[in-house]
Amino acid sequence: MPGLSESIKNIGRGLGRSVREYPLETLLGLTYFLLFAFWGKLGGISGETEPFRLLIWFFPHYVLLYTLHKFSRKSVVMKALYVLSWFLWIPLMVWGTKDPGWNVSIAYILALILLIIGEKPLVNEEYGRNILNTALKVALGFLIGALLMGIVTAIIASVGFLFDLDLKDEWFTYPNAFIAMVVIPLFCCWSVSRPQTDTKDSKLLQIAVDYILSPALVIYAAILWAYIARILFRWELPDGGVAYLVLTFTAIALICYLLRLQLTKRHFEWFYKAFPAIAIPPLALLWVGVLRRIGEYGFTEPRFYLLLLAILATAFTAMLIRERTRNFQLMTLILALTAIVFTYIPGIRAKDFEVRSQRNRPVEEMTDEVITADDTKEKSWSISDILEPIDLEDYSLLVPRNEYHYYEDSRKVIFYKDESRMEPLLECDIIGRLDSDGSDPKDKLVYSNDRYMAVFTLIEDCRGSNAISFSTGTSMLFRKP
Repeated sequence: MPGLSESIKNIGRGLGRSVREYPLETLLGLTYFLLFAFWGKLGGISGETEPFRLLIWFFPHYVLLYTLHKFSRKSVVMKALYVLSWFLWIPLMVWGTKDPGWNVSIAYILALILLIIGEKPLVNEEYGRNILNTALKVALGFLIGALLMGIVTAIIASVGFLFDLDLKDEWFTYPNAFIAMVVIPLFCCWSVSRPQTDTKDSKLLQIAVDYILSPALVIYAAILWAYIARILFRWELPDGGVAYLVLTFTAIALICYLLRLQLTKRHFEWFYKAFPAIAIPPLALLWVGVLRRIGEYGFTEPRFYLLLLAILATAFTAMLIRERTRNFQLMTLILALTAIVFTYIPGIRAKDFEVRSQRNRPVEEMTDEVITADDTKEKSWSISDILEPIDLEDYSLLVPRNEYHYYEDSRKVIFYKDESRMEPLLECDIIGRLDSDGSDPKDKLVYSNDRYMAVFTLIEDCRGSNAISFSTGTSMLFRKP
């Protein structure tokens, strides 16, 4: 099959050209792979796995390096920034692995924006074409890489099966990690650097926008309007989760508004022309939900970002009214700038608003005086049922349990930051506490260390002849600011 063989040769030549054209990108992929391999061995020997968190920064770091590379030919300053940005993995090792949280989530959003934003001002139709081309080319790079990973895995597994070899996981993990961190990004660089394809009147886009998404948006708008009529009739407040539904509806509508410009024959034009008016009641519903949540419980990081998204959704919808302000590239830049300012600038970060808000909330506590053996009085804590963040003495921030993952055995509860269980935050020896102070098993118990405090609102002590076990009800984790 000469056509297939020629395609394979073109892919091979493209990969080789990417190595030559993107030397620092290649080196960055190799660096992250070597760090992964080194800590894989180190973790197996010493249990030191926290540095693996550095790998979550690989995608945004790589995209930043690639973006600066595109601009490096335009000035000496950009070329210097391009070279210096390669060394970003070093400071990321210091602070990027400790508590990434929203920092890394926003970094991924910014990386996606860098990929689609374009190198010059674009009108809406050109901007939509650029987004589609970039998405298709990146998808092609990932598809080729995924096929390569499948082939490599099949070859290794076949060798192990045919020669009766007991191959360890490393035989599969490291080759695929090399492909994921070095080969696939280079495939994407090769694919993105190819000439743009014509997306005008694409059949696939026509089906996606005109026959799937647009009808769904019309139906969804009708449902939201019906829900608004219901709550007005019953004169009740909307459910808190409605805010996320409205944001999703608005985001998809804005994307379809842009992509439909690639189509000559468009259906549902009446919906998009009237969208700024159609969106007014859902946006009002969004604001009621957002202000209700913030008014009752104050700011937390998710609620602060929810407020920012409500502001942006309202502003972007209003920008559609006039042709002069209907600029989707400008909307993307505003989104990126807002994310940077309120995530990475100290003092006005979402995290800072959360700490200030929760510190000023009223304290909900109850203390009882206990007479000890030497007739001195001490304070013991009894915490009422806690469903939302409040303030406690010396602890200005409470993190609900469902934002953490914890492990229970017969004697302890161990809180972890995430499911990887790499960083224990607090170990609570429940049975030891019950045995030592003679507390009623159903009392609310508090455990703390220098950074965290756990509150258990229900403890059931089940003691058998051969084992001691317990079960917890609602448990909450406090964190010092």
